[in-house]
Amino acid sequence: MSVQQKEECHRKVTAHIVKRLHPFSEVESPTFRDMVKTLNPKYTPPSRDYLSNTLIPSWYKVEKANVITELSEVSAVALTCDGWSSITQDHYLTITAHYIAEGKMQQKVLKTKAVYKAQTGCVVAEEISDVLSEFGISDKIVAVTVDNAANMDVAIKHM
Repeated sequence: MSVQQKEECHRKVTAHIVKRLHPFSEVESPTFRDMVKTLNPKYTPPSRDYLSNTLIPSWYKVEKANVITELSEVSAVALTCDGWSSITQDHYLTITAHYIAEGKMQQKVLKTKAVYKAQTGCVVAEEISDVLSEFGISDKIVAVTVDNAANMDVAIKHM
């Protein structure tokens, strides 16, 4: 199996795991490995460690660059910002961009990030601003939708 063929198989396995929201451990399950071996005896799927530490970060880097390029070509972006807590009470912020590209409405989750600081409006404003800068859209925001949390209203007013 050539290096290119192996890399293509790795990309397809990565896409399968990510897009279908399978756990990373799927690549090490006996049934998955048996299926892959049946389909191509010369291919060995990646380990969970290689998938999570190499393949997915590489894919993310390419996809992020594609989103940044696409966003550079639009003039107006609307945002949805949502702060939420996990079942273990860890705090997260998700920022989604909505825009029109090639005549079609698009939406991309720019980032879901853990927020370890106090959930004040100023902190949330800083977190949102950092993501907007990272994607090069700070000056393109025309509307923002937030949940009914007071700190989100303060964050948007602060920005």
